[in-house]
Amino acid sequence: MLRTMSPAITTSKRRKKNSSTGWLTWWPLLVGILVTPLTVRAAGVMALAGPDALRTLYPYVQLVQSHIFGFSGEIAGTLSQAMMYLQFPLYGLLMSLLLRARGFMTALLTTAIVHFGAVVIAVALAHL
Repeated sequence: MLRTMSPAITTSKRRKKNSSTGWLTWWPLLVGILVTPLTVRAAGVMALAGPDALRTLYPYVQLVQSHIFGFSGEIAGTLSQAMMYLQFPLYGLLMSLLLRARGFMTALLTTAIVHFGAVVIAVALAHL
C-alpha cells in the first residue's frame, strides 16, 4: 500500500526546506564582509612589496585608477578607496546569487574568473 501526502503538506515541507536552504546560501556574502578588514590590512602590508602584489589582491582598485577610464585623480582616489571595501562583499554577493541558482562549483569558478580576469586586465593595462 502506497502512502501519499496531500499536496498542501508536500508544498509546506518544500517551502520550509527552500527557505532554510535560501538563508544558508548567503554565507559567502557574510564571509566577504568579514574578511574585508583583514584584506584591507593585508593590502597595507602588500603595498610595501610593490604594485604587483597589491594588483593581485585588489585588481579593481588598480583598474579604476587606470587612465583608460579617464577619471580625474580625485574621483579615481574615491572609487579606489570604495573598491577596497566593496570588492570582497561584492564577490560574496555574486557567489551567493550563483550558489542559489547554479551550485557551489559554478559559483566558486565564476567568482574566481571574475577576480583573476580583472587581475589579467590590470596587469595588461599596467604594461601599456
